[in-house]
Amino acid sequence: MQDVKELIGIIMRVLDHGEIAEADVLDLAFEAEGELLAAVNAAYIALLEFVHDRDQRSADADLDLEQRAVLQTSLNRIVQLCDTGP
Repeated sequence: MQDVKELIGIIMRVLDHGEIAEADVLDLAFEAEGELLAAVNAAYIALLEFVHDRDQRSADADLDLEQRAVLQTSLNRIVQLCDTGP
């Protein structure tokens, strides 16, 4: 579960109006199963898109808000799945 906590920490940093480096995302490794694995993978992809779209987001506040909202939704789903357990 520690690996998922690292992912959650990075998402929380982004949601606090932070930026992250691609290396931060690429360094993540996680193990999960079932719905949690799907949610974690979706969050990982959203983080990669967030990083890759940095120049576009800095020029488009709506895009920035949209991508952060996607990450908020991903975080909510991960937390919900972790709270309900296997």
